[in-house]
Amino acid sequence: MDNNKKTGAFRSDAFKLGGSQTLLIAIAVVVAVLINLIAAGLPATVTEFDLSRNGFFTLSEQSVQVCRNLTEPITLYLVAENGAENDTITTLLDRYAAAGSNITVQYVDPVLYPGFTTKYTSETVSANSVIVESPERFKIVDNTQIFVQDYTNYYTTGQVSSSFDGEGAITSAIAYVTSDELPTVYVLGGHGEAQLSDSLRGMILKDNYTLGAVNLMTEDALPERCDALILLSPQSDLSERELTILSDYLENGGSMVVLADILPTATPNLDRLLASYGLQLERGMVIERSGDNFLAGGYYHYLLPVMGEHEITAPLRSAGQYALMPMAQAVVETASHRSTLSITPLLYTTQQSYLKQDVENMTTAEKETGDPDGPFMVGAAVTEETPGGTTHLVVYTTSDMLQDSVDSVVYGGNSNLFLSTLGWMCQYDAGMSIHAKPVDQEVLVVPASASNLWSLILVVVLPLAVLAVGAIVTLMRRKK
Repeated sequence: MDNNKKTGAFRSDAFKLGGSQTLLIAIAVVVAVLINLIAAGLPATVTEFDLSRNGFFTLSEQSVQVCRNLTEPITLYLVAENGAENDTITTLLDRYAAAGSNITVQYVDPVLYPGFTTKYTSETVSANSVIVESPERFKIVDNTQIFVQDYTNYYTTGQVSSSFDGEGAITSAIAYVTSDELPTVYVLGGHGEAQLSDSLRGMILKDNYTLGAVNLMTEDALPERCDALILLSPQSDLSERELTILSDYLENGGSMVVLADILPTATPNLDRLLASYGLQLERGMVIERSGDNFLAGGYYHYLLPVMGEHEITAPLRSAGQYALMPMAQAVVETASHRSTLSITPLLYTTQQSYLKQDVENMTTAEKETGDPDGPFMVGAAVTEETPGGTTHLVVYTTSDMLQDSVDSVVYGGNSNLFLSTLGWMCQYDAGMSIHAKPVDQEVLVVPASASNLWSLILVVVLPLAVLAVGAIVTLMRRKK
């Protein structure tokens, strides 16, 4: 009787239901374990989503291409004590490992392996620094290069700005340890030229250029290895001897970028150098009246020019970035030049622009009789194939574009344009620098037309709409 009861219990509906539930739970556990095992083997780009405000963990297309194009193994060593690794850095390193099959990430505890960093440097490596190593060379990315503190405004405003430059620093280091030959760029001097700002100089060096200075007033020739020249706002003209040296350099496949400001005196030799490559400076200040192409606030001489299609401008166009050109003159293509020259507009104004030629005596920004009509180029690129190689010449018509205060308005658009220019001239893949991502601020560039539209909506349309709705509701209630 007892045995029959026990047998019946196993056949009961309750037992069957409980057995089914137990089986389902077991299957669910197995499925969950399998999913976790599979997920653990997937790259971080699939299993993790970047929800940070400024996209700290989203690699730019430039970084992704650098990682994908690697043909040799790269190891990223994070130097940090076990359990004290910075989560932001570890997540970013996971993204690099996911982006390139030749990238390996390893964590090194300096307490357990005190002699590890001595292979690379005799100095102390700070916690949460990254050592990037290839079979040929290495580079140490210090923690202070990843988390950047800017004290520029500390003594005036008491504020310290913070930014995260992990991607820029690590991608630069990867490019450095894998590059066979790094480009050398020289800045011309001797004519009262402006100086590259510390921040722009830092960006150039971060992109692994070797940066030097040359003065042809005191030196007989350009350095033997010179991939590109920078002429930044000369305040006086070139000498005949300098003109000959620079002409010979360009005729043999040299590269040069000229940033020319409005000057009260003539520069016939510089003009001759540019004219030999089909370009001519039109002295004066360009005024823009198209609302989409000048800075909001009535700054008609702070141009947001149209970007032409070119290898230099391609990174900015794809990223939706602006270039800001304050107080720019114009550069035009000469009426005649040799057919071997290829001239491409990089930046140009609209048909609503015009040129104020007599800047020193200008009393109004309004268009007057005799002011030439646009459009005008404010940036141009020239190439020519020569027996010595490809000549590259780029002209921008204001050096103020490289001021930090101007560059910050367009969130690094101008410095990106300049770095892209160097990359094109040197045929170097560094392209445009990857900017640090602000921790405590975001930047919004508003053209004048957009500013006026939103002002109209917020100040006029929206209040009137609220009043209209209120009036309608009041009338309907009275009718009831």
